[in-house]
Amino acid sequence: MNYRIGKIEGIRTLTKSIKEYEIVLDEPINPEPGQFAMLWIPGVGEIPLSFADAETKRIKFIVARVGKVTGHMHDKLRAGDKVFIRGPLGRGFTRIRGGRALLVAGGYGLAPLYFLSRKLRSMECGVKALLGFKSDDEIFYVKEFEELVETEISVEHGSSGHRGTVLDLFKDVIRVERFNMVYACGREELNLALIRKCLRMGVPVEASFERIMRCGAGICGSCSIEPLGIRVCRDGPVIDGSMIAPMLEAP
Repeated sequence: MNYRIGKIEGIRTLTKSIKEYEIVLDEPINPEPGQFAMLWIPGVGEIPLSFADAETKRIKFIVARVGKVTGHMHDKLRAGDKVFIRGPLGRGFTRIRGGRALLVAGGYGLAPLYFLSRKLRSMECGVKALLGFKSDDEIFYVKEFEELVETEISVEHGSSGHRGTVLDLFKDVIRVERFNMVYACGREELNLALIRKCLRMGVPVEASFERIMRCGAGICGSCSIEPLGIRVCRDGPVIDGSMIAPMLEAP
């Protein structure tokens, strides 16, 4: 797959360790919510990033400082700089349907769910988003979600919103409200706990998983979920809960 040339049009600081990058491409791109791209900076490296938004030639990524390439992006890249984009790659959210949907995000896992929320609202679906953060100073993108959908937040260490984890908040909400579909993106422990709960309740669920991705094409096997043999870059990153069921304790 060829690379598209991207020019950084804007960079927005969201927290001390997270930034939003708005990029204009030299040719159109048409990703589905949940898909990702490989962003390459020559001489630095290449990383997978979920689309936080996309429209024709304009895309957005939410980037947390976690390693060499993301550190370079935070410290060195400026508006006007060029990057190279390979994608869209992987499997996005496929069970997009009408009715009422619940979105559950942990930290910067909210990126693909924001993109999804825009699509769901365009279909006139009822949508509720639960956003989880570690502390008050790590909260971001709440206003963007609130402009689209009903939104609640949880904070593990702070005074904003629900006190506790987003999993705690999810359990409270799912106990009293009914949804036709649950979509999740966060740490693997969160995804597995959500899938387990949804399967027990008979609620369809899809979750976006994160793994180290080197090739992005399902060849190297670095992103496999074992013992299932699921390649996150090709079979995911969005995976139906029923595919994960063998990893979970029996209901």
